[in-house]
Amino acid sequence: MENTPESGPDRTIFGVVFFFTLIGLAVRLAAPLQAAFPLNDGGLFYAMIVDLQEAGYVLPLYATYNTAEIPFAYPPLAFYLTGWLADLLRIPALEFVRFLPAVISALTIPAFYSLAKEITSSKIQIVLAVFAFAVLPRDFAWLIMGGGITRSFGLLFALLTIAAAYRFYSGHKARHFLACILLGALTVATHPEATVHTAITALVFYLWKDRSLKGFLLSLVMGAGILALTSPWWRLVVSRHGIDPFLAAFTASGQDSLNPLVGLFSFFGFRFTEEPFLSILAVFGLVGLFASLARKQTLLPAWIFILHLVEPRGGPLYMMIPLALLIGYALENVILPALRPKGDNPAPIDTRQALEGILRWKAPRYFLLFLFAYSTMSAYSISLKIKDEFTLQSADIDAFAWVKANTPEDSQFLLVTGQLPLRDAWSEWFPVLAERHSQATVFGYEWVNDGKFGNRVETYNNLQQCSYKNIACLDSWNQGSSKEFSYVYLWNKAGPTRLPLTVHLQQDTNYKLVFQNEQSMIFETVRSASQ
Repeated sequence: MENTPESGPDRTIFGVVFFFTLIGLAVRLAAPLQAAFPLNDGGLFYAMIVDLQEAGYVLPLYATYNTAEIPFAYPPLAFYLTGWLADLLRIPALEFVRFLPAVISALTIPAFYSLAKEITSSKIQIVLAVFAFAVLPRDFAWLIMGGGITRSFGLLFALLTIAAAYRFYSGHKARHFLACILLGALTVATHPEATVHTAITALVFYLWKDRSLKGFLLSLVMGAGILALTSPWWRLVVSRHGIDPFLAAFTASGQDSLNPLVGLFSFFGFRFTEEPFLSILAVFGLVGLFASLARKQTLLPAWIFILHLVEPRGGPLYMMIPLALLIGYALENVILPALRPKGDNPAPIDTRQALEGILRWKAPRYFLLFLFAYSTMSAYSISLKIKDEFTLQSADIDAFAWVKANTPEDSQFLLVTGQLPLRDAWSEWFPVLAERHSQATVFGYEWVNDGKFGNRVETYNNLQQCSYKNIACLDSWNQGSSKEFSYVYLWNKAGPTRLPLTVHLQQDTNYKLVFQNEQSMIFETVRSASQ
């Protein structure tokens, strides 16, 4: 670990990386291929893609999403790429929002390899780390969703930028300096959290690999170059809205982050991988962390800890990069040696000989076979869980279509779904598919700098609590939020008739049931009907 990379091509390792990329692609595409709609979120981003297409690819002033006057300030590169592809191939943009995130997520696997081979010269560690990266659920779970249309591109560009940064801080070569500027600009123009974690990682590399005045000054020039390349976007946003959208996004990013002290303690829980069964890869990563510290190799432990400590909200995704390398380190240096016969310590010349040296013994061979099967199955189950539990089904789409066809355009809806404010596919997609205003939907407001984002999150949470209460909860919510509503939309996976609020709405003469299917019920207020 932390060695000079090997010289010359190694066809075996290229073949293994290609195979793991195919495995990763299969796992990532499994759910989108079976779903009839983009996984989980992405409604806001899809609406912004359509806005961009309809504006002739001139950046709009505001997004049309939920008629909320949200500044069109989000880094737009992924929107441009998706819109252009949709227009070029004459395929609806919604289909790209469904499939493209999974494909781009799979491309992060060879991008990770390009970084891994810079950080370590160990062929076995690279192979095992690439496999871990391909199947770690946290590496792709949020990337294959509809909202992954930006997150997947963000991680891809971030990995390429990080690899260029490692090369640059190892030798200050001009081509690596220019690569950092170009790739860094792509990252900045794609995803804000990717930008933050790439910058943190570059700082870690500088402190561990460089620490020179020349490197510091060149880093400043590099930052200026990235700002210059991305200026057509951010200067236009600032000229229209000032810096308020960026201040708002920075403030909103802390809404679901942990308290720093709590975050510090949560690090030692090491529950970052989102493995659905036994957290075996997380355990191997923890073993690798302490094994590398025991050998005074501190880059990877420091990198993963700093990412978590500085920005815990999006940290777990980017922590998977050093974690995968630590998993490879643990397997090569601790786990597999313990499974070999005593005295067997071959000195391989190339990757093929190294792999053959491991696989010629039954215990390591069966263990790796188990690890491959278990981890692939674990990753596949996470993909299907997203499709089955967090994605709109045909019944939801039918209900939204009914709303669009049968309610006035100025209708105000309360969506009671029992979900989380920033993880609610039904509340996010409703304004797009039903084309009606959702009073409590939070998405997009993180770019509105009115100091009310925290209040909106609280208002959303208060509304969801009404699922298990009575009409008085809705009345109290209405008075507290000063938001009128003409319809109440109830959703429950097991059926809305199971909710206490449903019983009260059915018995109250001020509400009229106007639509019902297996997962949704819509009640119209009598006051609204009389008007």
